[in-house]
Amino acid sequence: MQQNVLTALPPLPDRQAALFLDFDGTLIDIASRPDAVVVPPDLPLLLGQLAARLGGAVAIVTGRGLEVARGLTGAPPTGCPWAFAAEHGSVIAAPGIPPLPEPAGPPASWREAAAAFAARHPGLLLEEKKYGFVLHFRAVPAMGEAAAAFLRDMAAGSAFQVLPAHAAAELRPLGSNKGSAVEWLMRHAPFAGRVPIFIGDDVTDEDGMNAARLHGGAGYRVPEQFPAGPRDVRAWLTQLADRLAHQDDSMPAHS
Repeated sequence: MQQNVLTALPPLPDRQAALFLDFDGTLIDIASRPDAVVVPPDLPLLLGQLAARLGGAVAIVTGRGLEVARGLTGAPPTGCPWAFAAEHGSVIAAPGIPPLPEPAGPPASWREAAAAFAARHPGLLLEEKKYGFVLHFRAVPAMGEAAAAFLRDMAAGSAFQVLPAHAAAELRPLGSNKGSAVEWLMRHAPFAGRVPIFIGDDVTDEDGMNAARLHGGAGYRVPEQFPAGPRDVRAWLTQLADRLAHQDDSMPAHS
């Protein structure tokens, strides 16, 4: 890796890297509600540049649902140059890469019970996903433990687990995590044989970071390695894209 001129940030990788990027809290700032986030207008262009210069080895690894993640990142309707591992790796969408075996979603009765629980507690927000759901309590922090306990009681003895997130508790299938997503993508081109770099900010990102390290790469966490948060991450990625472009321009042309 080459030394990064942005002080205190990780060294820039070379063009043999594969990037695995969390979204909320890593590429963009967390908002009061999942639907209130602000996406920098130049983020889709940056992701496209990185994908082009790393042979397509860029993946958004997020807890968001696939279609929401596609919309927020400005992914083109066809031929998106970067990959997605949505719902913590339950959903893989990448050109030429097969999906993971599809897990079962929670029973309809669980979804109905979660909606009723949220309705009884103003300020609690239910976020639906294909294979699970989330109770957000950022607006009512005092409800955090009650929301998590409600989901833990629901999931007890089932094929689901409850994980903490930023001011939220999420129910998702057992075995679905960001580490399994990294492992799956690293088996297939264009990720195979590259050095994985995972950047995240939450406990759910630790599995992805560990998987990247097991493949000889690195796991970086916000804010420990990126003190200014997503702004630092985007600046680091921009510098990487610019450096790779400069290296491309300086390569001799072949007749």
